[in-house]
Amino acid sequence: MSVTNNQFQPSVHIGSGLRLLGLCGALAMATFAPERADAVEGGAGFYILGSRTTLGGAVPPPGTYFMQQFYGFEGSSTTNVTGGNGNLLLDFDASAFISLSTVIWAPDMAPIMGGRPYFLAVLPVGNKSVSASGILTGPGGGILSGAVSDDNTVIGDPVLGGGLGWGTGPWLSSLNVLVNVPVGEYDASRVANVAFNRWATDITGAVTWIDPASGWQADLALGVTFNGNNDDTDYHSGDEFHLEAAVMKTFANGLSAGLQGYYYEQINGDSGSGAVLGDFEGQVSAIGPAIAYTAEISGIPVSFEARFFHEFDARNRIPGDTFLFNVSFPLGL
Repeated sequence: MSVTNNQFQPSVHIGSGLRLLGLCGALAMATFAPERADAVEGGAGFYILGSRTTLGGAVPPPGTYFMQQFYGFEGSSTTNVTGGNGNLLLDFDASAFISLSTVIWAPDMAPIMGGRPYFLAVLPVGNKSVSASGILTGPGGGILSGAVSDDNTVIGDPVLGGGLGWGTGPWLSSLNVLVNVPVGEYDASRVANVAFNRWATDITGAVTWIDPASGWQADLALGVTFNGNNDDTDYHSGDEFHLEAAVMKTFANGLSAGLQGYYYEQINGDSGSGAVLGDFEGQVSAIGPAIAYTAEISGIPVSFEARFFHEFDARNRIPGDTFLFNVSFPLGL
């Protein structure tokens, strides 16, 4: 089953490396970054930074699609964090490997507000490993020191979402919503949790420009994640802004390659009795390469893509390296 039709002509010309995977990948990510001792509880928002860099403005033609994503993170830092209620000097190592299985359904129905609708569901399963040693100084001068480590492989919070897409090229745009549903395996006593145990909603708008003749593509996406409260820890994470961009080139052999990046900034502080370090906000930037290719397997277009991001200019957030590997294909339903 082809993912192209007369209502979505740009997908015919984007190139095999981006045609299917970019559509699914841009729609279907919710982040499960490793726990970090910094802004936002655990240092992790549920939206995957860098997930909407490619074809973020596009939605797929009617059909059902499956995407398997593998997300990896590795980071370490020595950091000194000062908040209104204390100071933390910490040596920190963290890693994560998360599998995200996603089903996307684009119904064949009349447009809504002129846009083509889609819906999705994501199930994360994975491992987080954290080790830290440090000194915590309380507001009264009391000092605690020690070390802690944790390693867990569990089911995370499922994510539901959907959106609308406009345009048939060369300009495409989309409005997308993701909702984190806090029903995954969570334990407040753990240092590393895959689940977040909080409701959260991400709203992201994206624009994609494609030149079929030259094979060039440019993408821009802006979004905000609105975080709820973790009732088990009384920690209310601040809201998060993210900007993502990409420039990609599709070559005659169907291989696509380019440069992608993101910028992240927490736009208000954490609160609640669990936010022992007070009101402070995280920030980080990242950049890295991406490659994509689609192969016909038993007559089905199966797309592969790899993305790598190196984080820098971090504030109240431990930088690291992120790797995303995606495989996607239509289900023919």
